[in-house]
Amino acid sequence: MTELVSGANLTLPGPVVALSLPGPFDVTALVLGPDGRVSGDRDMIFYNQPTGPGVTLRATAGVPSVELDLDGLRPGGERVVLVASPSDGATPFGRLPPPLATLRAAGRTIATLRPPRLGTQTALQLAELYRRDRNWKIRALGLGYADGLAGLARDFGVDVSADGGVDAGPAGGVSRAPDGGDLAEVVALTNVERARGGLVALVTEPRLAAAAHRHSADMATRGFFAHDTPDGITVADRVLATGYSYAVVAENIAAGQRTAAEVVAGWMNSPPHRANILRPEVRQTGVARFDGGEYGVYWTQVFGTPR
Repeated sequence: MTELVSGANLTLPGPVVALSLPGPFDVTALVLGPDGRVSGDRDMIFYNQPTGPGVTLRATAGVPSVELDLDGLRPGGERVVLVASPSDGATPFGRLPPPLATLRAAGRTIATLRPPRLGTQTALQLAELYRRDRNWKIRALGLGYADGLAGLARDFGVDVSADGGVDAGPAGGVSRAPDGGDLAEVVALTNVERARGGLVALVTEPRLAAAAHRHSADMATRGFFAHDTPDGITVADRVLATGYSYAVVAENIAAGQRTAAEVVAGWMNSPPHRANILRPEVRQTGVARFDGGEYGVYWTQVFGTPR
C-alpha cells in the first residue's frame, strides 16, 4: 500500500475506485472539463446532490465515501477533484482529527492520502483524478481553503448563493442551513435544564456535532425519522466513525420544530428525551439542524462522555 503526500501521484489499476474518509468530515467531488472548471452546478457531487454520472457519495457505518467509475463521467469530464470539509461546515481542520483518506480498487486498499497539517482552513482539496495517456491517475493535493466549501467551489465555477450556500439546482430538494445561533441556543437551554437538576453543564464537542449533522442530513435526504438508519447504522456507529471513543453515548432527535426553544421544550416533555438531557454521567454534546425534507427541519442532539 502506498502513502500519498501532497504532490505524489499513482497510476490506478482501473477506472473504478472508491475513497473513504473516516471522521467528522463530508466528501465532495467536482467533475471538471478541459478548462479546469465545472460545466454547471450538476458537476458538484455533495451532500445535497449525492449522485452524478460516474460519481456516487455513500456513507457506510457512518463513514463517508465517494465511489467513482471514471470511464462513466459525463461527456467532457476529464478530471475529478475530491474535497474534504468539516461535517458541521464551520469547525476548522486544526481542531479536528487529521483527514486521512483511504483509496480502494479491485477489492483492496491501494493508497492512503496524508494531507499536510492544517489550521484555520475549512475546506481541503484532497486529491485529483485525471487521465494520462490511456491510464487514470491520482495526485494528492493537500490545498486548504479558509473560506470553506463555498469558496473552494466558487473557484471551480460553481454558482454559490449570496448567503454562502451552494446552489445545487432546482432538483436539489434539501438544503443544509445550520444556524450557529440556533445550535448554541439548544446547548444553552440544555444546560439551563441541567442546572435546575444540579447537574454539570455540557460542553460542545465537534465530533459529536459532526455525528449529529450526519444523522439530521441523512433523515432529511432519505426521508426517514428514527435513531437507526434504514441500513441499521446506530448513533454509536456514527459517533465511532468520527474518531470519538466513548464511555457513554445517547441521542435525541426531533423534526418540525422551528426554534431552539421549541425543540428543547419538546424533548423535556418526552420522558426518554428528558432522561438523556438530565443524564448525570454525560459531559459533552453536539447539535445539528438540517432544513428540508418532509418535516422541513430535522434536529439531532448527541450526548457523550469520552473514554
